[in-house]
Amino acid sequence: MRKEIFNEENRKARRKFQRISVRVFYGMILGIGFIGLLIPLRPKTSESEKRDLTKFPTPTVETVMNGEFFSDISTWYADTFPFREALSTANSKFRQLYGRTTEELHGGPVDADAIPDADAEISATPTPEAEVTATPTPEADGTVHAEPEKAGTIYIADDRGFELYGFSIDGANDYISMINNAASQLAGKATVYDILVPTSIAVNLDEEMQEAVGSSNQGDAFDYIYGHLDDSIVQVPVLDILKQHNSEYLYFKTDHHWTADGAYYAYQELMNKKGVQPSPLTDYIKNEYPGFVGTFYSFSDKSDTLLNNPDTVVTYTPKATNDMTYTDVNGQTNSWYIVMDPTDYSQGSKYSCFIGGDQPYCVIDNPEINDNSSCVVIKESYGNAFVPFLVNSYDKVHVIDYRYYTGNLVDFVEQNNIQDVIYLNNANAIIQSAVKNMNRLLQ
Repeated sequence: MRKEIFNEENRKARRKFQRISVRVFYGMILGIGFIGLLIPLRPKTSESEKRDLTKFPTPTVETVMNGEFFSDISTWYADTFPFREALSTANSKFRQLYGRTTEELHGGPVDADAIPDADAEISATPTPEAEVTATPTPEADGTVHAEPEKAGTIYIADDRGFELYGFSIDGANDYISMINNAASQLAGKATVYDILVPTSIAVNLDEEMQEAVGSSNQGDAFDYIYGHLDDSIVQVPVLDILKQHNSEYLYFKTDHHWTADGAYYAYQELMNKKGVQPSPLTDYIKNEYPGFVGTFYSFSDKSDTLLNNPDTVVTYTPKATNDMTYTDVNGQTNSWYIVMDPTDYSQGSKYSCFIGGDQPYCVIDNPEINDNSSCVVIKESYGNAFVPFLVNSYDKVHVIDYRYYTGNLVDFVEQNNIQDVIYLNNANAIIQSAVKNMNRLLQ
């Protein structure tokens, strides 16, 4: 009898505990949901991902009827959840607790196509192969020979991050077709220059190590593209000169961009191709801004190795002027600076000090040059650190970010009396989706 009473009391206690547990659980869910609805707490940008977060959707009859509006609300809710950065960081740190090291291995190799020879045909009548001049072996070698360890979606070696490069044959062929088309449409109007910029893995990491981690050879990729460009296009190869100087600070350790020093070598090569004396660095005001921790940090699941080895952003401001204007995505024209002091920028945003970041269109007038010389740079974010050097070589410098600009390039060249059209793209931008945006400028 006592046993039955005891068992009944145990069952009641368990049921009571279960009811309390369910209520606590649902209370927590409701509490979290309520916090998630607090608009003032919702972030608008992601520091670690370097992007604007999803905006609350505007309803239309069509999107409400087909359910797209409600799906967009769900995306907005998840993407802008309060304290997302802190929660993401805590999650990364928690995952590191059960890994072998602070660089827990994740992910796999990039997808890549085999790279054809430079003279391989892409059609029945390929354009002639261009000559690429080799650069002597450097005396000071900054090549990293240590075996990289994977961290998130990047690799880390010698306290610096590297992203893999995967050659896309379709992307390369589309790029060749696009830029040849640009040269054809601009024939007799402007000279087209093409600058293919390697990423840090091709300049700083040993080639055997690149192959071991599954990264395509960027030199072979560039040779293939250059080998199929129209003769009228002036090729500005920079891989060899950057490798020759790879003991210098040409690429950030914690970010995927090159530094202004790396960009300066590309500027020198461009001027050499033009037969013009490049402006020396003494014609620029040099400043240094420490404490930059860039995209590789977030790509690496917030590696402590990268966090504890921050970069310094070095800038070179033209002495002639630091004034420019840019047109934003809303069509508003703003006065800005060619190089902005990023001291008060967040640790992940300091690269945005160059030409106002990624704006659809910028223009710079040099008051000390009055020869009507002009150029337009067709670029992605690698072009930002490159543009300030051009100011000392042109009367007017125009900048178009093909990802956001919506005008026609040929019309723009004619209306602004442009002599030089300079395409500048890093290796990872030679993919079909990016080339599609470049093609929009020619339609």
